[in-house]
Amino acid sequence: MSIKSILIGSLILGIAIIVGSFYFVFRTKTEDLSNKFPYNEIINKTLKTQQECFITLHKHSLEHPYILDITDTNFYETANPIYKLPRGTSLKIEKTKAFTTPVSGATHSIVLGSVYVSELKETVKFELFWGENPTYGLYDYDDNYDIYPLAPWQEEALPFKYFWDGRIEPHDWEAWNSL
Repeated sequence: MSIKSILIGSLILGIAIIVGSFYFVFRTKTEDLSNKFPYNEIINKTLKTQQECFITLHKHSLEHPYILDITDTNFYETANPIYKLPRGTSLKIEKTKAFTTPVSGATHSIVLGSVYVSELKETVKFELFWGENPTYGLYDYDDNYDIYPLAPWQEEALPFKYFWDGRIEPHDWEAWNSL
């Protein structure tokens, strides 16, 4: 082997390592949440909406093209029509995932499913952001917890903080929403 071929081989190997490193660091990571509470209670079920909600095509969707929400205030940056789903609409829940974005490291819990939209005369795939971690995982393990705001199929939000160490404490949504 000549020095020239060793240098070229080393250069190619170095470039491959750098490109591979960028791929692993800057890719969106996903985790299946389907077996974790409270998601495991809704997977593979058809749930009826308990209040009117809204759905639209959205450019910031992560897996399915439509985003579902209880209000239409989160649909900024969309020029697409926003469809209203009446109370009693059937939602078929398929799975849930956590998406961790590469740059910020923020994790979003997403419920994935499908719903019939009468204005479109078709069943569309949707995602719904459900579940928050107000501690952002920045503190000790004992201090981290998740909360679950009102979802379309619920009459009221889950009233607890679910700590990562297994503890459960009451959560005051009224005080939380007044902040």
